[in-house]
Formats: sequence, C-alpha cells, structure tokens
Amino acid sequence: MRHINRGVGAAVLAISLAASLVACTSDGSGDAAGVEVTEAQGPKVAEDADGTGVETSELLLESAPVVVVAAPDAEAQARGASVAVGLRAPMFTAVPGGDEELAEEVTRLGAERVLRVGEVGFEYDDGEVVDAPTERSDLETFTGISFAGEDDIAESRIDDVTVHQNPGSPLLMRSGESSVSDEGDGADGGENDGADGASTDVEPFEVGAPAWEGDDAPRVLVHDDTPVASVATAVATGAAVTHLRAPDPRVDGGSVEAVRDAEVVYALGPDWGDDDQLAERIELARTVPELPGGGQLMFPGRRFVAAYGSPFTTALGILGEQGPEESVDRVEELVEQYQPHSPEPVIPAFEIIGTVAAGGPGDNGMYTNEWDPQEFAPLVDAITDAGGYAVIDLQPGRADLLDQAKIFEEMLKRPGVGLALDPEWKLQDGQQPGAQIGAVDAEEINRVIEWLADLTKESGGPQKLLILHQFSTAMITNRDQIDTSRPELAIALHADGHGTPDLKLGTWDQLRAGLSPDIWLAWKNFYDEDTPTFTPEQTMAVEPRPWFVSYQ
Repeated sequence: MRHINRGVGAAVLAISLAASLVACTSDGSGDAAGVEVTEAQGPKVAEDADGTGVETSELLLESAPVVVVAAPDAEAQARGASVAVGLRAPMFTAVPGGDEELAEEVTRLGAERVLRVGEVGFEYDDGEVVDAPTERSDLETFTGISFAGEDDIAESRIDDVTVHQNPGSPLLMRSGESSVSDEGDGADGGENDGADGASTDVEPFEVGAPAWEGDDAPRVLVHDDTPVASVATAVATGAAVTHLRAPDPRVDGGSVEAVRDAEVVYALGPDWGDDDQLAERIELARTVPELPGGGQLMFPGRRFVAAYGSPFTTALGILGEQGPEESVDRVEELVEQYQPHSPEPVIPAFEIIGTVAAGGPGDNGMYTNEWDPQEFAPLVDAITDAGGYAVIDLQPGRADLLDQAKIFEEMLKRPGVGLALDPEWKLQDGQQPGAQIGAVDAEEINRVIEWLADLTKESGGPQKLLILHQFSTAMITNRDQIDTSRPELAIALHADGHGTPDLKLGTWDQLRAGLSPDIWLAWKNFYDEDTPTFTPEQTMAVEPRPWFVSYQ
C-alpha cells in the first residue's frame, strides 16, 4: 500500500502538482481510462442496506481504477459525491464494521487508487490511498476536476442534487462543517509521506471516460432513502438516474415515464422489494391506466382538494350549490390557491354523498336514502373529464357498509372513482340519525376493504382511495385492526373536526395518536361551522400536511 497522508499543505500541493497538470485530463473529455460496467440486464435491485454502496458497485461495475471512500457525515458525503461524479468513479461510504466487505469489493474492482474524503480510517493493501483536501482550489488541483461551482446543500437534499450532477464537471456540494483540516502534519511540514516514510510526489488524478452514454445507459431508480454512495456511483457511470418520491415505479407520472420504454431498469436502496416484485411493478406501471396527475399510486405523488356534498340538497355541502360544471370550476379555483403550498401536484376532486342517512326507516327500514348510481354520473363525469377524482361517500344508517358499497360496484370499477365510509351515520338497532354519533368496527370496514381491493385488482385499475371519516375516537372501534395490507388501496383517515383552530388541531392530534403509519391523513374545512375557515396556506401548514382536503 502506498499511503499519502492528509497532511498536504495547500501551497506545497499546488507546487508539487503544477508541473504534471499539463498532462492531466481535467476537462471531462474522457481521455483517461474509466470504469468498466457489467452487461446490463434487469430488472435488478441493489438494496445497500448498510449504506456502503457495495451492492450497487457489484450490480453495475466490473472494474474501476479509482474509487472514492467517504466518511458517513453529511459534509464528507456531499463532497465525496461531488468528487466521485467528477472523476466518474464509484463512491463508497465507510461505516463501522464494514471495512472487510468494502476492501473485498475494492479489490474485486482492481482499484489502483483510493481517494478518501473526510475522517476515514479505511486501508487498502493493493493500491495507493490518498486523502482529499477540503478547499475547492486544492481539491481541483488534486483531482483534476473543474467544478461548475460550489454551494451549501441541506443534508436531506444531497441525494437529489447528486442525481442532477454533470459527470466530469459537477457542483462541489458542501453540507455542514468538515471534521478534517488541510493543515499538514508531515514531519517536514508539507511533504507527502509514503508508507515507508520516504518523501514522494502525489500523482494527479484524471477524469475517467464515461461508461455509458445516451440510449445505451440503463434506467436507474433511486429515492430519498437510497444511500448517497449508491446514487453517486450510478450518476458517475453515466446511467440515466431518476429520483422518485417513493420506492415504486408507479408513484407518479414521472416514474411511469422513466420506465415506460426502458430496456434495463435497476432500483437502488431499500423498500423496492426483490427483483421479481420490481419487475411486476414495472409491468403494472407500463400497462395499468394512470390516475389523475399520472402514475398508479394515490400517494405520495399527488394531493387532492375536494368539494363535498350531495347534488340533491344545499344543506349537506357545496356540491349542491351549483351544477356539475360550475362545481368543477369552483374546486379548480381552490386547487390554484393550494398548489403554491404543495410540492406535489394538487388534483381537483369531488366527494359525493351517495347514500344519505334518513330521519325515518324508509322502505327498507335502514334509515338511509339510496339512489340509482346513474343519478351521480353527471358529477362523476364532470370531475373525471376535467382530470380530477371522484369519491362516493356512504352514510349507511342501519345498513351494512358493504351492501351499500356494492350499489356503486360498476362506478367503482372506473379508475378515477374511490369510496368513503362515514361512521358518524352508522347506526345500531334502536338508534336514529342525529340522536347520537354512530360507530363502526374494524371488522365491517375490513369486509369493505377486501371487496374493494378485489374489485380493483380484477378490473385492472390503478390504486383506489378509501376514506374513513372520523372526528371522535369512539367512531371507529378496534381501529388498530384495520387491514392496511392490500396494495390495491390507499386508506386515508379524514379528520372531520370543526370549530376554532385550537379545537380542530386538538381533534387532529387526538385522531393521529396510535394511527397506523400505513394510513394517510385527510382534513376537512367547513365554511359555516369553522371560526374562521382555514385558508389554503393555513391548511397546508398543518403538521403533517394533509393529502386530501375537502370543503363542506
């Protein structure tokens, strides 16, 4: 091992390299030898659960003359990713207990040089180990990279910024304070010590040649939890890297577009499932109808703002105050007010009360009004034709929720139509609407979940939204037993509290307590009962930010 100490002073470094820089490839022209990549075949997943980036290297690379090994702190990760992309070299992260596996991979790659970034103790016996300086000018001289600029990047955004880096000439990312000093610690105050203590010159690095270019590059999918080292390696090799909102190619229109015509797809990081699951989801992304706003998963690729009510009366919400087309215009105006406060696209929606709890038993004795679903077709058609989403809301009275859901079976086969259950109006024998707050048990909800999930799967549609309304804990009994395992459904809990801001937020916090992390959150604003009604900005400032907002 030829080991170059971190103690290389800036002035001495510049002098020692000046003569050799003439021959150094520093313009990203790719004249220098670069990595050799594996034969592309997919779909494949490299989880890299330990964060080292070794699995990604094993998936993508046959050999690499230079590797970058960075410390796990944010500054080293940011700088290491910049350098790796600039050199077109793989990046690894040195993690506690991971040196043996890392050394095996670096040896497999046949690396001749290891560039360490940050406080790294990783050693390598088969090549030269060099420590990178921290200052931009020294780093450029040291590596041969001409950085396009330098900027402070939030730790949470290092991966995303890395995706958009330009191999050969990247932005030099910073993130927090460096734990490494450029001050020399050599015996003579600046010369570079070799492994045997003798004085030696530092050979300049060269920017490697691209491994993939243009249409030959595989499509690589990453997300927020993908290790920075994995992202940097993929970008450095010239792969076509796409950063998704979630580890699923169906998450939104951009993810679907990324895989639609890709011959080879790799997914890096945790939670993608295995190779077969990835392949299945890619096929679904390519073939299943997309939701409004793109993709086949409800969240986190979009948010909704909805007008709530019944077309038969103005007493139950704003949908009854105007015709279908005018209702579309009204909710689209709300969408325009919400979009500046959402990083995701905001989609217009209607929440249509399909069955209404009744004061009398009616013909069926169930204290609920039921209509032919075609009575609601004008509203459903209006919002879906406008690129929005429709939700059919059930107020069952004493009827079984599954029996009521089946009334709308044909409508629920449509990709742009979901379902909502309102336990406030779920009554037991001897109860009447308005005399008490109703309740439903998880067992009855789960029967609806099973039926709706099966219907969605059999009809070949995208994921469907199921909303559960609640404003008191007693409204849903055994809530922790709600089945959230069916991937065909996205389940949202709709907090229906009204009144002052403090009361609404108190209800919100109470309903969130103990809620499954697999259930999304929704919010309702009341024009008459809230004092005052939340503005769009105030609504989107609620923590956590609601995914579905309705107006009554």
